[in-house]
Amino acid sequence: MLTASSFASISDLRDKTASIVKQVNTTGKKIILSQNKPVGVFLSIDEYNALLKLSFPAEKATPQEIKAYQASSHGEEAVEAFAFLDALQ
Repeated sequence: MLTASSFASISDLRDKTASIVKQVNTTGKKIILSQNKPVGVFLSIDEYNALLKLSFPAEKATPQEIKAYQASSHGEEAVEAFAFLDALQ
């Protein structure tokens, strides 16, 4: 859910960098940067790494992580996708 605290202007980022960094690291929530419209997202390094891992699951995920994902609530949806990826190898 987006709230007013989910947004910061470029000026806010310039003037309150330390506070914004602390907020992101403390809460783990993303901050949408705006310059009259959304122009970027400021997020924690953990969130960034998680997104990277998700963007290339076949290259980054370990076999144990794939099996855990398949066993999770998303597993049924993912089984077909993983079978497709396995067929490509």
